[in-house]
Amino acid sequence: MVSFSYPWALVLLIPVVILTIYFFRKAAGRKQKILFGTRGIIAVLLILAIANPLVSMSVTKTNDHPELVLVSDTTESMRYFRSGIGQDLYNYFTGTINVQYDTLTGNYTALGEKIIQYADGKNKLLIVSDGNSNYGTNLTDAINFSKETNTTVSAVIPDLIQNDLSVEITGDKSIIVGNEHEFGIVVRQAGNANVSYTYEVYADGSLIERGSGIVNGTEKTTTFNTRFSKLGAHTLRVSLASAADSDKINNNYTKSVYVIEKPNVIVVTSEQNASLTQVVGTLYNVTVVTSLSQFTDLDKALSSTKTVVIDNMYIGNITDSQVNSLKNYVSNGGGLVVVGGTSSYGYPENNSYLNSSFEKLLPVVSIPSDWEGTQDVLLFIDVSDSGNSYASNNETILSNIKKTSMNIIDNDYFKEANITYLTIGDPTRDIDGEFYYIGNPKEADELKKQIEGLKTGDGETDLVDSFEDAVEVLDNRSGQPLIIVMTDGNIVGRHTYSELLAAENKMKDYGATILYINIYTGGSIRPDQFRDKSGTPYAEDLADDYGKNGVYIASSKGLPVDPDFKDMLGNGSNNNTNRTESGLYISNPKHFIVQNLDLSNTSVSGYNSVTPKAGSDKLVIASDGAPILTVWRYGLGRVASVTTDNGVGRGNYWAPDLYASPGSKMISSTINWAMGDPNRESGIVIDAPDTSVGLPTTLRATMYDPGIPTLTLDGKKLVLTMESENVYTAELLFNQSGIYNISGYPISVNYPIEYQGIGVNPDFRKLIESTGGNIYTVQEAKAFFIKSVSDDTTYKVKEVVSFNVYLLLLALVIFLAEIVYRRVKEIKELRRLHEEYENRAAAGEKIPTYSKLHGWSYIDKEDEETEKSGLSGITSRFSGLKSKMKLKK
Repeated sequence: MVSFSYPWALVLLIPVVILTIYFFRKAAGRKQKILFGTRGIIAVLLILAIANPLVSMSVTKTNDHPELVLVSDTTESMRYFRSGIGQDLYNYFTGTINVQYDTLTGNYTALGEKIIQYADGKNKLLIVSDGNSNYGTNLTDAINFSKETNTTVSAVIPDLIQNDLSVEITGDKSIIVGNEHEFGIVVRQAGNANVSYTYEVYADGSLIERGSGIVNGTEKTTTFNTRFSKLGAHTLRVSLASAADSDKINNNYTKSVYVIEKPNVIVVTSEQNASLTQVVGTLYNVTVVTSLSQFTDLDKALSSTKTVVIDNMYIGNITDSQVNSLKNYVSNGGGLVVVGGTSSYGYPENNSYLNSSFEKLLPVVSIPSDWEGTQDVLLFIDVSDSGNSYASNNETILSNIKKTSMNIIDNDYFKEANITYLTIGDPTRDIDGEFYYIGNPKEADELKKQIEGLKTGDGETDLVDSFEDAVEVLDNRSGQPLIIVMTDGNIVGRHTYSELLAAENKMKDYGATILYINIYTGGSIRPDQFRDKSGTPYAEDLADDYGKNGVYIASSKGLPVDPDFKDMLGNGSNNNTNRTESGLYISNPKHFIVQNLDLSNTSVSGYNSVTPKAGSDKLVIASDGAPILTVWRYGLGRVASVTTDNGVGRGNYWAPDLYASPGSKMISSTINWAMGDPNRESGIVIDAPDTSVGLPTTLRATMYDPGIPTLTLDGKKLVLTMESENVYTAELLFNQSGIYNISGYPISVNYPIEYQGIGVNPDFRKLIESTGGNIYTVQEAKAFFIKSVSDDTTYKVKEVVSFNVYLLLLALVIFLAEIVYRRVKEIKELRRLHEEYENRAAAGEKIPTYSKLHGWSYIDKEDEETEKSGLSGITSRFSGLKSKMKLKK
């Protein structure tokens, strides 16, 4: 991107260009055209130089004395690990490389802030930490910043010396009176063994639930439901007990709850007894009308409601003025949910929503969508040591497997898919099963960066373990899976073929399709691990034995492949004419609406024909890819399209399952998302999250009535700062746990947050490796890390470069070139005239000469001797002859 220090100077280009064009056209002859043209170009360059163009460029520099920044996390969450590791490493590295030492202390861990502080591209970062960053810049954002500055971040995780459990309650703070709400009990442990525990949950001091569980890994979440029938402040408390626990400070957690009145919702429907109306009516304060025309003042009615639900509305029953009112309402922050049926979206065909002003509000277009791809894709990537052999293009098999993975992610067939990856041959890598929605470019890029950062593991190719890991991942998914296995073909060694086939057949329970991609050199070493006795690759045998859902392709020279998935798996096109049972699947599991949503037993028998618009978010689809729930932002408001019916739709009964538990949560979550803030817009509305001892939190108060809000804490008036019009904030810090009351609004302060996220952050390895760094033990750091810090370190930094010097030099070169060109032309003309004089003199012709006394005259050859004194100056006078007369031969 080019910018200018003095952009006002660019205005001078206009008259210069106009004058240059004018004089260029008026010029007589080539010489004058060149003169005016070059002068115009020089003037333009000088003006650009005055404006001083600036360009940000990536500059490669060399640091002859590279530095290591060693950051040691000594906060309370590290008490479960061996102490003193940071100081030990600092002493070890000192004297060998330049080391800068820094520590993290206090009631919270601002690890992201430290990474940003030192990630300047000139040094390398080594962090001694558990990876739990709980304050300031998000750790993911900090790692992304380090990648932008080309800074490598590595980490040392000390040995765990004791286990401990912590507990937390998650869920909304502002909830609606009388409605059942779901909350989560999150139990974490410092270790990763199987640990049993018991818990008790109290609401306002009364026991409401007692249970037990087992933490298998580092974290487990158990849900419970409760409701409050009284407005105002309430509390939920959980108490945890376990024989494996070592510290009681984090065994109790209190969550404050603020119960509000039911928000107003308008439902526009011709079927007031439909399942949709019944579900919405139990959750909110509902006004049901058959048409928007029933409101004498629609704008006034909309101003007092949080969300409008329009059910199966025929386009002919909504006027342009009503559409304009809805647009203004949504643009200013209102919510709109449009439910389908036989009289909406694409129905009736001759008078549908298509190209209507109402459709401009919606996140979909009322035409069938062409859907391609598979819902859930699991990439099995072989990073075993055998994958480090070389292909015919002198690149490693692993690098070409990764290139094949990039081709898969970029393939249009998977543009709406959720993709994750598992590694084969790296037993140290944790399985997180996190899927990335490829329809979101940021998530697709993040997945690519992670795969590109994969390094050769130290294990064998073990497909049995990989299929067992896939079972763990698929147990938590409801999508239709496609498993793509990419290996060098060396898959039989540690396990027999029968064991591989038994593990593979477990995928049939999930309806999975399996695609084997062999990127191999032919198996010249240990061919028995590549092929059976008949010479058939084992991967091809596995695909054949899996049945109709097994596919095999190969790259015999070990080169990357770009498969034609349409040809192999079908085009997956969808005309949305389905009237048979279709299961529902979550398309983007990271969105608020579908968090903890269970659609495993929910199906529909029909839906409307729609195509999501650019910028929308397709959240729930039918089994053949038809959009069922699509959302987007419109101005300050939110709009959702539910493209199936109300559950009991004029005898069609498309979606009765969607309005029964657990599917009905999709409807309530959609309306909650659409309305945003459920609080009534009157008086003072306070919002402040619960916090921990020593951790600052921000209170925000919105004033809807005239005046300035007055809030008190423990009888003392709070000092508020105006953030924007009618919005005020206050920074709060509590040094003791408990429930604090701010003018009737509760804030719960729990144990220090350092005791909440204990153990190793499960995402830490993935984030560190994305920068090109490694996770080390203490011994590995001492043995290998110094080798990774070379004596000369090259790094890239972004610098702003000015181009005015280059413009001035170019103008000077053009100027000098033009002068040289004219002088050369004049010298050539002088020589020509001199030769002509000699020839005429030899032929006895009269030769023109000029004097100030007599002007132009001629002399004969016989007079040459007597006129030698005059002839001596003829040569010099010929230099101007051409411009004063024309000689005739």
